[in-house]
Amino acid sequence: MDSLKTIFSHLPGSIRAPLERAAPLYSSDAHEIILRADRPLTIECAKQRYYLTQSGVLTTCGQGNGLLKTAFGELVSVFRSICDYSVYARQNELNHGYITVGSGVRIGVCGTAVSNDCGVTNIRDITTLSFRIAREIIGCGDAILSQLDPTDGVLIFGPPCCGKTTVIRDLARTLSYRCKVSVIDERNELSATCGGVSGCDIGMSDVLIGMRKREGIIHAVRSLSPDVIVCDEAGERSDADALVSALRCGAAFIATVHARDFDDLQSRTLTRSLLDTGAFRFLVMLADRTRAGEVKAIYERRRGCETAVVYDRRRRVAGCGADAVVAAERKDKDPERLYHAS
Repeated sequence: MDSLKTIFSHLPGSIRAPLERAAPLYSSDAHEIILRADRPLTIECAKQRYYLTQSGVLTTCGQGNGLLKTAFGELVSVFRSICDYSVYARQNELNHGYITVGSGVRIGVCGTAVSNDCGVTNIRDITTLSFRIAREIIGCGDAILSQLDPTDGVLIFGPPCCGKTTVIRDLARTLSYRCKVSVIDERNELSATCGGVSGCDIGMSDVLIGMRKREGIIHAVRSLSPDVIVCDEAGERSDADALVSALRCGAAFIATVHARDFDDLQSRTLTRSLLDTGAFRFLVMLADRTRAGEVKAIYERRRGCETAVVYDRRRRVAGCGADAVVAAERKDKDPERLYHAS
């Protein structure tokens, strides 16, 4: 896997060798490799957390002798490597808490913040480097496209690590060959661009990297005349205001937010403000991290603030009315509501 090769290239031999030795056992489903100063190296997989011994053996026990640990000096060395030995040149990314390297790998950086009245200006005394392994799933957006028209507006939600970013990246890729797509990539998660080259396949999309969503949306509408605007992790009040402005120009939106379920989505003030813009006709709920990218249910917002299920993975509900959904719910006594009217 290219992502793992990129990660290995930044590690000293004492860490790289054990990781390479154990790679066949974790490479298929690992999503993070985490280095912490004087703490055991951690490999986060979809269903399990692993640690590594100095000889390259995986274990689920994070305590005891013989575990591979990262010395503070090694952590500093890795940090300099991912910055191409020029921390100043990566300062803008670092101020946002991450560094992006080749093959779509994004490294979260933890340490002591240096700040002023304008916000964080640097991070010193590095304590953690979290290598996020980029996983593209080409075609993972097809299940959504088969159920709805994305130009009507789509808001994708679910718990952390459920595949929201992966899905909207694939939607942007597919749609970019049909219409003009602008991607607002505030934290460089969607395109994973490094040195001007995208680490992920986003097709013919136009990408604005490092811009806050509000500024990016305004820039896209003024300069790129997009049919569809794609952005990740919306939710701030300014995002809702920018959406309203772009809607007047005829652009459709595909966005994501964090929410455990439909009720959580409805109850949060900020996400509710997004729904109230009218930008999203369809609300897509994804499954959990063990089934990343899998669609659990699709809701359609209709007239009179009514919201009804148009697709449900468990019952294969598709296009049925509210009465049928409620009947199915009563039949199997599932406590999770499938029909909501607000």
